[in-house]
Amino acid sequence: MAKSKLTIFLFSVFLFFSNLSIANPNIDQWLESEKSYKDLINEGFEVKSYAISDIEVGNDLTIILFVTVLQKDNELYECQEYQTIDKNVETLDMSLICKELVQPYERGIGT
Repeated sequence: MAKSKLTIFLFSVFLFFSNLSIANPNIDQWLESEKSYKDLINEGFEVKSYAISDIEVGNDLTIILFVTVLQKDNELYECQEYQTIDKNVETLDMSLICKELVQPYERGIGT
């Protein structure tokens, strides 16, 4: 009897703590922005870090990823620029997205 109560208690504790440890995949802390590098620099943001990575995707194509972190006081933005180039170093496609660091929020449709 005591053994079954202990088993039930331990199982309940396990369930309680396992529910706390499950991450919510809809939580984000980076909110997309319409701002560009120029907008952020004009507003007084400074570049705090910069990184470049390249990915060979085949067919003589390479994707270059530029990540820049900009900060002004307690405001922080991360900008990601993706550039697809061919073997002649011609740019075929380019996109830029800047995101602002915010309090974690739950993502929904259209965010």
